[in-house]
Amino acid sequence: MKKSMIVITSLLAVALLATSAFSWGHGNKGDGKGCGGSGQGYNANVWNDLSQEQRDGLTALKQKFIDDTYETRSAMMVKHQEMRMLMETSDPDRAKIDALAEAVTKLRTQMQTKRIDFQLAAKKIAPELTGFGMGGRSGFGGKGNNGDCPKKAKGCRQ
Repeated sequence: MKKSMIVITSLLAVALLATSAFSWGHGNKGDGKGCGGSGQGYNANVWNDLSQEQRDGLTALKQKFIDDTYETRSAMMVKHQEMRMLMETSDPDRAKIDALAEAVTKLRTQMQTKRIDFQLAAKKIAPELTGFGMGGRSGFGGKGNNGDCPKKAKGCRQ
């Protein structure tokens, strides 16, 4: 009985350690910190060089974009959920799924148009932020920006 408890305990300890070892390094793939590590976008050094008026303008613009796209984003989530629910039924209705997919495509087109308007307005406020809003969901950075940093930028992980 003691031997089996020792063996089971040892196996559990090895399994826990192996899980930690395999997950090591996988949690930091685009942390939204952009190039300079401050969470402000592509190149935090450029963001920090902006005037307070420009920063305030960009922050207000971002909030306006979020407010203006709320209904479109909500509708997209509802359509996606409806599609998932239909796909889980025993006999999914292809026509309904196709109609939902078409509706999602139209909503994505609306979002893209609004995103372009947002980016053009941001460029008028701060032309030096050439990549502003292109890298993430939030418009300020988001996940996956690090690959767009200039190679010599401070804090860039390339």
